[in-house]
Amino acid sequence: MSMKLKRRKYSLIYASRQAVPFKKDRPLQLMLMVYIIVFAVLALNPVDFRQWWYLNSISLLVVAAAAAFYKTSRLTNLSYAGIMLFLILHTLGAHYTYALCPVGEWMKGALGFSRNNYDRLVCLAFGFLISAPVMEILYHRFRLRYIEACLISVFIIVAICALNSLAEMLWAAISSSQQLFILSQAQGDIWDSQRDTAMGLLGACFNMGNGIFIKIRKNQKIHMVRVSK
Repeated sequence: MSMKLKRRKYSLIYASRQAVPFKKDRPLQLMLMVYIIVFAVLALNPVDFRQWWYLNSISLLVVAAAAAFYKTSRLTNLSYAGIMLFLILHTLGAHYTYALCPVGEWMKGALGFSRNNYDRLVCLAFGFLISAPVMEILYHRFRLRYIEACLISVFIIVAICALNSLAEMLWAAISSSQQLFILSQAQGDIWDSQRDTAMGLLGACFNMGNGIFIKIRKNQKIHMVRVSK
């Protein structure tokens, strides 16, 4: 297949994906319904109501942004599934302020951790799951080369993790119970921010590296620019 035909094929695939209206997209409707139900259930009696809304404010902004840009910058359902899965993991952590999450307590006992590492798990999931939609936006909308989109996605994930650490520091600074907040988030780990960022980096590198490896195995050119409509 010639380069011209390949670009035409990619353009048609992208255009057809963009044309799907939300009312006909059953998988996406199901994903949204599942998230709404999980959010509503976990909003009941959280461990710390203020932290619950603080931690979930970003989740609500992500859902609002996805809805606002659905018509102009629709992602694949696989990317939406990754976003939904991360939001569910984050919402569960927010319900228990992360430090008290039962999943982390089980990991602590089963794997011999000295702290509840559910926050590390979510950071790893963030890098792995969110790097895909970020790469997709860069690849389709900004028409970057595939390998460039993958590399920049990793940088963006690391930047978001760092900004999240700064936001936590700011919240701790203005919180009425700074010591309690620091203990609940960092759990006494002075390298908490760096390790969270490292887990996000690891997840993003694994996902993007895997994508590059698969394309190379299929003899697809990772430097080729995808042509959008």
